[in-house]
Amino acid sequence: MKTTRDTREQIVDTALQLLMQRGMNGFSYRDISEPLGIKNAAVHYHFPSKAKLIKSVIKESHQALRRKTAEFMAYGGPALPQLEGMFEYTLNQCECGRPVCLAGALSVDYEELSSGTKEALDRFMMDTVEWFTKVLETGREHRLVFLHGLHQLAPAGDRQGRFLAEDLLAGVQGQQRHRHVPVVGRRDDDCVDVVGGQQVAEVGEGLAARLTVAVSY
Repeated sequence: MKTTRDTREQIVDTALQLLMQRGMNGFSYRDISEPLGIKNAAVHYHFPSKAKLIKSVIKESHQALRRKTAEFMAYGGPALPQLEGMFEYTLNQCECGRPVCLAGALSVDYEELSSGTKEALDRFMMDTVEWFTKVLETGREHRLVFLHGLHQLAPAGDRQGRFLAEDLLAGVQGQQRHRHVPVVGRRDDDCVDVVGGQQVAEVGEGLAARLTVAVSY
């Protein structure tokens, strides 16, 4: 027998999948209720408005990120499992017909989001970038990450490392939402053009065959 918590979790999970497939305005509560075998009223009971539903989807995704990266962020560790986990997740989403990540799906309708939802999304993306920056810095230290055309990644804590993390994430996940995350001191000419870049970042020999990202400065 389903509990109220089970139903809520299934609603959020279904909404996340629909959001990544169709975008924020591409699905209705009926698209959620029918596959779950529940009434629309049940969706409205948990989420009186779509804005509250979208905000909950973001928060659940943020919590999932923290659970999966907490140990690495607190104690460090090898970068390779972190990179492989991200690539495998991204490839799986593409194979399931969800080629755009959560932030990318919301980027089109970003200005329609409430201030609270924007804040939740920005916090999620800032933590994502912080995590990936640490992954790249750790990979550089362990000689896993190499940039052809550049001698090395910027030193740990340098803003260039964060900018690179933002744009590699944008390239991997097929979206540009990361560019809107506020970064103190960032200038327009600091941006990396992911498409048509001249330098190639290869992330480890074992991953190079699975992902090649072009960047130019």
